[in-house]
Amino acid sequence: MKKNNLAKNFNTKTLFLFALPTMVMMLFESLYSIVDGIFVARFVSIDAFASINIIMPAILFFMGIGTMFGVGGSAIIAKKMGEKKYDEANSDFSIITLVLLGISLVDILIGFIFMDEILEWLGATEVLMPYAKSYFQIILFGLLVFMGQFLFQSFFIVAGEPKMGLAAVLSAGFANIILDYIFIVWFGMGIEGAAYGTVISSAIPTIIGIIFFFNKTKTLHFTLPKWNFIIIGQSSINGSSALVNFLAGGVITFLFNQAMLKLLGELGIAAVTIISYTEYVFNSLFFGYCVGIAPIISFNYGAKNRQRIEYLLKRGVVSVVILSVITVLIMMSFSSDIVRIFSQDNAALYDIALIGFIIFAFKYFLSGTNILISVLFTSFSQGKISTLIAVIRTFGLIVPMVLLLPSYIGVYGVWIVMPVSDFVIFFISLFLFNKIIKIRQNT
Repeated sequence: MKKNNLAKNFNTKTLFLFALPTMVMMLFESLYSIVDGIFVARFVSIDAFASINIIMPAILFFMGIGTMFGVGGSAIIAKKMGEKKYDEANSDFSIITLVLLGISLVDILIGFIFMDEILEWLGATEVLMPYAKSYFQIILFGLLVFMGQFLFQSFFIVAGEPKMGLAAVLSAGFANIILDYIFIVWFGMGIEGAAYGTVISSAIPTIIGIIFFFNKTKTLHFTLPKWNFIIIGQSSINGSSALVNFLAGGVITFLFNQAMLKLLGELGIAAVTIISYTEYVFNSLFFGYCVGIAPIISFNYGAKNRQRIEYLLKRGVVSVVILSVITVLIMMSFSSDIVRIFSQDNAALYDIALIGFIIFAFKYFLSGTNILISVLFTSFSQGKISTLIAVIRTFGLIVPMVLLLPSYIGVYGVWIVMPVSDFVIFFISLFLFNKIIKIRQNT
């Protein structure tokens, strides 16, 4: 059997290069999602653009389910591969894939039965409802490939082939750009064209993943599983932080939408959508790096290579800090240009979003480190702690601030929520992580 690339000795450079395909993969994944927004804002309408953000909490839920099984399951399976339990790892991987398939079918059924109720609950106004419904029902049709994409991107890394995942996502990204142009600009299909482009392009990495993992020569591949549902519980618990983070993103998006709808109407939701898109892009870089190195840490954790783990942790922190500084500099330097891409000639929307964009930039001094710590908890099979942190961040900090601050300081009360919450959660995360490290060193 081919030796797994996770077993190599990594230095700072090779660690970054190993994670780079995952970073680029997730960056392109976020970019081709944002392409929908750019085309819709420019060639359909600002209301159609805002309606996509109305649906975003539901989409984040679907992404969270796929990522939960991907990140949570990959950490456990990478650990088993480090322990040389390859047959068990392949069986567990096959079980996870089949269970996610079943969950996707249930979600599709529920989505179509309760579509109007879901969209009304998410805050679709009379103006936004037609656009939101058109987009959402097409996304539901393609949910199987959509969730499969998020599952396989984590397991490409575990299989020691992050470049395969990169190639798949790049193909999907370029396909989405081309399809959006054809469907929206050439054929004039409006917001439906954006949805079709997203679904068709998402099918590319899913199909590549299916073909790849059916190859029995790979270190990780599909096999006839020995049904053991314990792995589902373990993956769910270990990856629950990823799901909670996506759900938290949905809750935050919902509350931001409601706050801005009350303050500024549909224009306020459009401004939040611009900030959400840009946040998604920059977070994808941090998440890509952290997810990229996580299987290496899990592998060495399974191999009980403590010295190598300590080295990897130090290199990881240094890389994330450097990336954080670069991100803030980029956001400050190009804030006006980025906001103008979406706001087009709408001066009121531009002014609102630009202020929020600049204030949001400060969160990236610490958000990258927060993501790293969260992923590390999962790598050490401590997903419960990562989940606890996500819950504290969302319901202990963000929700109260979003509900209270806008009443006192208006729109600025919405924009300062994220930087303040990331600052506070950094110290909580660091405290808990140090406690875990000390426990690990004494056992």
